[in-house]
Amino acid sequence: MKPAETKPAEDAGRADRESDKGSDLPELGVRILSDFGRIVAAEARLLEINIVGAAQALVDRIYIAALLIVVAAVGVVAIIASIGLMLHEWMPWWQVLGILGIALILLAEILRRALTHPDVSLVEISAPSDNGPGRS
Repeated sequence: MKPAETKPAEDAGRADRESDKGSDLPELGVRILSDFGRIVAAEARLLEINIVGAAQALVDRIYIAALLIVVAAVGVVAIIASIGLMLHEWMPWWQVLGILGIALILLAEILRRALTHPDVSLVEISAPSDNGPGRS
């Protein structure tokens, strides 16, 4: 064959391949976008499952903690009432309530000192900072 005869056949084959490539590009783009959409949807479902599980566990823990706090508070009130009633056997009510008030104030101070950080006082916690706008 002559080189001139093969050239039109090559040009026709090349044109068919280029037109196939041109028609495949939009289909390929659609496939890429649909795959990407499915991946994003799957990741969103996984994230939702994790967030819902974590939120449910947090709510359960808060519920249990609130229940324990209420039960402990009722127990403390019952103990204080029993001490007050026991002391009332020997004293009038005004003395019993005074003793219980002083004892509870002392207990609150002891617990505050035991449970808070020693370097931070209540005044420092509630005082506004001096580093406001325009101050250095």
